[in-house]
Amino acid sequence: MDISIREGILTPDTFAGLRMACGMPELESDLVGRAIASSLFTLSAVSGPRTVGMVRVVGDGAFVFLIYDLLVVPLWRRRGIGSRLVEEAITRAKRYVPPGRALVISLFSVEGREGFYARLGFTELPAQGLGAGMQYFCL
Repeated sequence: MDISIREGILTPDTFAGLRMACGMPELESDLVGRAIASSLFTLSAVSGPRTVGMVRVVGDGAFVFLIYDLLVVPLWRRRGIGSRLVEEAITRAKRYVPPGRALVISLFSVEGREGFYARLGFTELPAQGLGAGMQYFCL
């Protein structure tokens, strides 16, 4: 399995296709395009001509970063692709921050997958001195 991680190649069609392959609801193309354009960066996992995974990172580009989308096509899971995407996202986020400055990378785990992120160094919330992750959702 030869997987390369590439930055900035994610298209709205590829993003939408990955969402559908992962059982997520379809989004309008213009929203997907705006999401990609507004991201700090996107990374894609590529095998030959096919994109099999991606991660999207948003934030202020100074010291706060949020991994908002981590998607790996189900047939390609459990091969280390998700871990490679997150590890590379962390590496790239560190480049935005001057040496010696704090870096915060947050995310919302899918229920039951917290252990995956814990193995990569993330702390489950709530934790000592840190409250629960919070979210406001409105239709």
